[in-house]
Amino acid sequence: MEVMNITEKVSQVFKLLSDDNRVKILFSLESGSRTVSQIIEVTGMSQPLVSFHLRALREAGFIKTLRKSTFVINELCDDELINLIRKFEKYGGGNKENAVSKFPCPCK
Repeated sequence: MEVMNITEKVSQVFKLLSDDNRVKILFSLESGSRTVSQIIEVTGMSQPLVSFHLRALREAGFIKTLRKSTFVINELCDDELINLIRKFEKYGGGNKENAVSKFPCPCK
């Protein structure tokens, strides 16, 4: 695989995960499958906003939908995604000064 393809794919993943609402939706699915109504209840987001972000997450292959009777159930395709996101929590640091002092750039 070409380096450019790898970097483009990784960049695309980070772009999708850069939206706070998408991460909230993913975390809401961490404990199991949910309908749109249940995701709305957990996240406090509006129905159009949840549906918009679910579509992006589905198209990226992060979640899948299952139809059960009249309900559409959303679930994570891979639980490892949540583990990966949690690993990046340590880089957030709470405030920028903290994050910079804990993880200085080796390029400087």
